[in-house]
Order: sequence, then structure tokens, then C-alpha cells
Amino acid sequence: MIDDIRELFQTLLVPQLESIKGELKAVNTRIDSVQIQIDSKTGMLDAKIDSKIDLLDAKADAINSRLDAYRDQFAAEIRRVDEKFTAEIRRIEETLSADFVRIESNVDVRLLAMNDRLDTFRRELLAEIKAAR
Repeated sequence: MIDDIRELFQTLLVPQLESIKGELKAVNTRIDSVQIQIDSKTGMLDAKIDSKIDLLDAKADAINSRLDAYRDQFAAEIRRVDEKFTAEIRRIEETLSADFVRIESNVDVRLLAMNDRLDTFRRELLAEIKAAR
């Protein structure tokens, strides 16, 4: 009876197991094929992404270069304006200083003249007071 069971297994199950083995090999082959396609697509996508990243890096470098140039121009313009204002401030200070010296001199002359007149007026007043006594 054991031999009959063995023969039954070999007759019925072995061919089906072999068939399943063949199908598994076919499935594995299809899986390998799909994996190769996926790897190929992944490689192409990686290359595209790397290309785009390189392009973005180049654009960012160009923008940085332009910003550096603008910053340098702006700094130069600020220095130029600062130098111009500094020169103008010095010129105004010199003018004001000269004007102040001139005005101070005029005030001194007028004060001396007023002092002289006051002295004269005081003397005249004293003389009139003495004469009126």
C-alpha cells in the first residue's frame, strides 16, 4: 500500500510540482525582466535629476555672480556719495568758518565803535551834569 501511495504521488503530484516549478521560473524571469526595466528607468531618472541639479547650480552661480557685481557697484556708489558729501560738508564748514570770522570781526568793530560812542556820550553827559550843577 505504501508503494501504491508513492506511485500515486509520483503520478499525480510530481508532474504538478514540476509544472509549478516551471511557472515559478517563468515568474522569476519576468520579475528579473521588470527589475532590469526598473533599474534602467531609475538610472535615466537619476541622470535627468543630476542634469537638472547641475543646471540649477549653474543658474545659482550666475545669480550669485550678478549679486556680487551689484553689491560691488552699490558699495562703490556708496563710497562715491560718501566722499562727495564729506567734501561738501568740509566746503560748507570752511565757508561757515570764514563767514563766522568775518561776522565776528564786524561785530568786534561795531562793538568798539559803540563803546567809543558810549564813552563819548558818557563824557558828554558827565559834562552836562557838571555844567548843570
